[in-house]
Amino acid sequence: MTCRPDTFLRFIALIAAVALGACAESEQPPTTIESAQAELARGKPIAAEVFLERALEEGAERSAVAAFFGQAQLQEGDMRAAREWLGPGEFSDETRALGFRLLGELEMREGNLAEAGRAFDRSFEANPDSADLWVDIGRLRYRGGEQLQAIEAADRALELDEGNAEALRFRGQLARDAEGMMAGARLLERALASRPDDVGLRVEYAATLGDAGRASDALEVLRANGGEAAQNPRGLFVQAVIAARGGYFPLARTLLTRSELPQQEVAAAQLLSAIIDLQEENFASAAQTLDRLFARQPDNRRVRDLLAYALSRSDGERELVRRFGEFAAGSAGSTYLRTLVARAYETLDDREKAGILLDLAAVGNANLSILPSATPPEALAVSTVESGLETRDYVRSAIAEREASRALGRARAFAERHPGSGDAFAILGDAEYARGNKRAAREAYERSASVRRPWPLTLRLAGTQDDAESATRVLEAYVRENPMNGEAAAILADAYAAEGNWEQANLLLDHAIGHGMGRVPWVLAARSVGALQGDDGETALALALAAHDLQPMNPLAIAALVASLPESEEAARNELRAKAQSLRGN
Repeated sequence: MTCRPDTFLRFIALIAAVALGACAESEQPPTTIESAQAELARGKPIAAEVFLERALEEGAERSAVAAFFGQAQLQEGDMRAAREWLGPGEFSDETRALGFRLLGELEMREGNLAEAGRAFDRSFEANPDSADLWVDIGRLRYRGGEQLQAIEAADRALELDEGNAEALRFRGQLARDAEGMMAGARLLERALASRPDDVGLRVEYAATLGDAGRASDALEVLRANGGEAAQNPRGLFVQAVIAARGGYFPLARTLLTRSELPQQEVAAAQLLSAIIDLQEENFASAAQTLDRLFARQPDNRRVRDLLAYALSRSDGERELVRRFGEFAAGSAGSTYLRTLVARAYETLDDREKAGILLDLAAVGNANLSILPSATPPEALAVSTVESGLETRDYVRSAIAEREASRALGRARAFAERHPGSGDAFAILGDAEYARGNKRAAREAYERSASVRRPWPLTLRLAGTQDDAESATRVLEAYVRENPMNGEAAAILADAYAAEGNWEQANLLLDHAIGHGMGRVPWVLAARSVGALQGDDGETALALALAAHDLQPMNPLAIAALVASLPESEEAARNELRAKAQSLRGN
């Protein structure tokens, strides 16, 4: 029999249709509860509730849907409604692990850490191999001061499910704190690949890229996948930060206003608003915003220094010396704050106090500042409270009073009580450092840095190394992962200069000047010396003059100016040498 081609093709199509029909008949449509679960996975809690209500109407037991109702309410942020479903702890066998895990999340959100732990224990009994549960356990441990155990929990979650988006997100957050922005970004990228529709995760990844100096990549991430993240309030804020860093302050203001975060008193948004005001010379407005923020964050050094600057530029010299005069003269006063307050004293014609602060600013301060405490020293001495802040203040006060043994005893006891706390080992490192035990200090700092590696801790860790080469490696690792930190780049440049590597030093100094260190006298002075090394006398002189103008009593600025002055300026050079000699004599 002969088969025509068109007949043959219709026959093949018929066979395919029959096969597809059979396949469709064999596949069961999702149940109502499965449809609700799918909507929850997509972050659509209201749609999920529609299916869950239908499931109840169809006769589903309350215990079969309680966990899912609770999950929907948690996604909506309705804690009271979530507790109505999760609080009784009545879950079916199939949803028991999920239900108690969500109950633990609810308790954790409301600050009931002990109750959260008990709920997680019951979830663990039902399913010990849940990656999501181990993420929640890690977050609970972190909030409870067990940061090292939190890292172990995050690693366990990834062992169970290496592609789990929430586990990758949490591990990325931990890596960002301990290793740097780039390390965190790499893990957050993997998390987003697993969950590309998660707008919050997309914004977090973009923000981390921005903090790592990859602004164009951050913007690309925000605009991808339909651009919903770019219109999200926090996405708008990330874009505002990027615009401000690029010097586009009117655009930054527009984006920040659209985010509505400053009106909601989000601290980071208020700080950015004040910085934009400072750049646009709206000093009074900046001072008001910073004053409100400083009332909420009195230990925030950056906010304090910016408030002082705003006051100095808005005819607020009297307020500046009233609020910060005593603090600037103390051991915790920054060089920048001392200079600002000194200039304010000069404006008020108090030359004596101005001179004292300028001398202190020229000398600088140690990396380990003795932070003031609102608690009297005598109360700290007898306190039995295990607060990390109180312990830190007690230890540093004891160090200031040259009672290092007393400081070490308290620090060791605190670390023994909190063996998983990175903060506890940072305090112990300070005490060991004060005793002169660099090896023990280094071990304590390294353990603390495995949890969180802020720049001040990194600087102290570098100081405990046995040789300059090891210290440089510590600094290099930090700068590589945190390229937006101008001070870190400048300190690393200083290490390269000490080795005679002026090519690398100059590159890093230029980078530092472009990232907030352009008004730091020693940085300008160092770059002046670097210019001389490259036979660029004109640039060297300009930089030395800028450094000297900022801080005329700074020995490094004086030395740079002496070195860069033309041969014809012998008289000026001699005058500067005399001033430097006077400073050394003091």
